[in-house]
Amino acid sequence: MARFDTDWLSKHQPPQGAWNWEGTLADYLIKVQQTPSIADLAHARIYRMIMSHGIERLETQDVPRYNFFSKDIFGIDETINEIVEYFAAAARGMDIRRRILLMMGSPGTGKSTITSILKKGLEEYSRTDEGALYAIGFCPQQEEPLHLLPEAA
Repeated sequence: MARFDTDWLSKHQPPQGAWNWEGTLADYLIKVQQTPSIADLAHARIYRMIMSHGIERLETQDVPRYNFFSKDIFGIDETINEIVEYFAAAARGMDIRRRILLMMGSPGTGKSTITSILKKGLEEYSRTDEGALYAIGFCPQQEEPLHLLPEAA
């Protein structure tokens, strides 16, 4: 009979209470006042995640190399730059955030890899203080707590 390695499991679990903040809406509003990026929309969160790894500017290239992608993807720096520019513009609140990022191309050009890197990166980033996500505890859709506030008339 196979045995389950509980040591492995304990190494991969968060410290008690590290991922479970509970508080009132007033507590959350104080947190947002202190750190406005907590309430960022998805585009801004992804852009911050990418930029948190830094960029490298090479004299031989016109576009920067984003360290977030550099371990897994090579040779498509221009494509990566276009994607990051999309997130940067959307993070600034430009109209582009109302559009969908559609990645098209031949098989084997990195579309799925880029998506997987972004997904895995968001999972890891959301476990940091900088990328922490907050949601309404009783909401099955895990909405942003600011949605509890009535819209301004």
